[in-house]
Amino acid sequence: MTQLSQNGSQLSDQVNTILNLLRQETELNPTLNPSDVEADLKKVIAPKFYIVFAGAFSAGKSMLINALLRRELLYTAEGHATGTECSIEYAEADEEQVIITFLSQTEILEQTEVLCSRLQLDPLTDLDDTDAIQSLQQACRNIIEQEGGEGRSDRAKQAKALSLLLAGYQKNQERIGVKENNTYSMGEFNFYNLTEAASYARRGSNSAVLKRLDYYCHHPLLADGNVIIDTPGIDAPVERDRALTYEKIKDPDTSAIVCVLKPASAGEMTTEETELLELIQNNPGVRDRVFYVFNRIDETWYNGQLRQRLEQLISEQFWDSDRVYQTSALLGFYGSQI
Repeated sequence: MTQLSQNGSQLSDQVNTILNLLRQETELNPTLNPSDVEADLKKVIAPKFYIVFAGAFSAGKSMLINALLRRELLYTAEGHATGTECSIEYAEADEEQVIITFLSQTEILEQTEVLCSRLQLDPLTDLDDTDAIQSLQQACRNIIEQEGGEGRSDRAKQAKALSLLLAGYQKNQERIGVKENNTYSMGEFNFYNLTEAASYARRGSNSAVLKRLDYYCHHPLLADGNVIIDTPGIDAPVERDRALTYEKIKDPDTSAIVCVLKPASAGEMTTEETELLELIQNNPGVRDRVFYVFNRIDETWYNGQLRQRLEQLISEQFWDSDRVYQTSALLGFYGSQI
């Protein structure tokens, strides 16, 4: 670590010397913006390297992270699964830990208002109104049944999200502050290892009322300072969740982005995915450290038309990138468990 710090200091001095010379030579017109160079330098010498996983919901971001770490840490489900930011960084084997931060009652009410509006249901005004909550949960069950299942339409997914949010509040009411975001260590839950804590956080209703999860995990991928950030879907039904993802993409501390894309199963890019790629390309701080992962590649194995559409998409839109990967996070995770 001392050697790394010394190397970083030497690099910083050298780069700053060059930048100062460029500033003094007014006749020069460098193509590089000095502020961009300084931002990149900060990331190079920083002790942590933040890798943000971004994409639509159901793209498989959380499952891909689970596969990379070979552990079932993050909540995965069809539809809108991750509604919270999850940070995963290194810890020694005997120091693994999870820090759990809850949404406030105010934030939960704001989310229920948005979802009720989209579902054309009467809004909830009081989280202590048990009868109103039961009525909304029944309405959600009716919508899911009418739509043919919780993953069959956006309306059904929104109903499922609302149902989980209400159930999560009722299960964790004593831990949730009115306006403040209460934070707990896994020891305060009487969890004695990462598996127990992760199991609690992965349950859908619990996950729905969590604002942030900080995992400290023993894995060689994280040992050099890599920090993995899992984010909500860019098309999540709650605006707050979508905004969180875009904020992380534009965050100056973000070092790299892994875009998890759905065309292998959907056949084409969604509008949100296209907008995501355009946003990243306009961010000079990360655009040369962007990786494109086409997940669920197994769905093209026995569907020639789907496979052809994916190959055409990659050849037309990603022909100049050497950072395109095709995989199946689901098969990779279960393969790692065998």
